[in-house]
Amino acid sequence: MVWQKAWLDTRWRFVTGLALLVVLACGTVIDYRAVQQLVPQTHVSFDATTRLGRALQEAIETERDFRGFIWWQWFRQNLAQLWTLFAILLGAGGLLARSAGDGALFTLALPASRRQLLGGRIALGLAELAALAVVPSLVIVLMSPAIGEQYSIVDALVHGACLLVAGSSWYVLTILLSTIFRDVWRPMLLTGALVLLAAAVEFSSGVGPFQVMNATRYFRAGQLPWIGLALSTLTMLALWYAADRNYERQDM
Repeated sequence: MVWQKAWLDTRWRFVTGLALLVVLACGTVIDYRAVQQLVPQTHVSFDATTRLGRALQEAIETERDFRGFIWWQWFRQNLAQLWTLFAILLGAGGLLARSAGDGALFTLALPASRRQLLGGRIALGLAELAALAVVPSLVIVLMSPAIGEQYSIVDALVHGACLLVAGSSWYVLTILLSTIFRDVWRPMLLTGALVLLAAAVEFSSGVGPFQVMNATRYFRAGQLPWIGLALSTLTMLALWYAADRNYERQDM
């Protein structure tokens, strides 16, 4: 019953996200041929003294082969950005949101403790996010032979797993904020603002959660970012605990 209620709350957001990401994954593979024709003609040099110039030069150099193109365009940009957006959308509402009408009262009337309700909601959301991270990436593996290329299924699974583990904190943070604010919009806006702030800090300093989410170290050196994954897991569990404690204290 708990899982069914959580699924009914999130199913359309999940299905929409999955369909959109699958379509974009197919488009990313197809786009490689066009980029491959342009890259040999690109001889532009950028100002290496600026971070933007170095980033543009790095993008051109990285995308010269198929593996680099997929990492830069898919795992580093499209998937990471849209997956984070849907993590926030899946985490918002459904618990105490006034916009849910009598849904929150019905949820609390179920024969389950608040801890079970919250745990079921978070667990289902993480399962949905796992599907959003892995399934579209496997589509890239299946689509690659259509353009005469190959992409490793191991790379797809590793990048998907890193995205899930390192990015799950955004989802659980939105859940936590949903137990604090009784509307849908403030949890989404606050988490979104923190995501943008983290992205800005990472762009200026080179340090941030997105390098772990897109597994930069694995792509560059073949090594998993164990420290970043461990810190991300601890952060997610701490947010889960805070949400659990706050939800237990809530009055309707």
